[in-house]
Amino acid sequence: MGFPDAIANALGVWFGSGYAETITYAGESISALVAYGGGSTNTVAETAVIEVKVSDVAAPAYRDTVVIAGETWRVYRDKAQEAVITGDGYTWKIPIKKDERPSFR
Repeated sequence: MGFPDAIANALGVWFGSGYAETITYAGESISALVAYGGGSTNTVAETAVIEVKVSDVAAPAYRDTVVIAGETWRVYRDKAQEAVITGDGYTWKIPIKKDERPSFR
């Protein structure tokens, strides 16, 4: 097994684990690891970060639509900066938010 095969195998295991969820990203059903803001569940969290395979999402962009368990989220950015999407060439970590209206809490 060569290095590319090992990477593909590792990603298959990682995203096929019991921790991955099936989500819809820009209309396509994919596997993702979801970390909800503040350690909350998706019913109360307002923000989250999804980790997806680059092969599933080639070019994530601000305001892309993400649907998780019937709830619509959007790729998020702070008004003062671009979307902080990070990647390592194999996966993306993408910030998402349910509602972009200002919160006064």
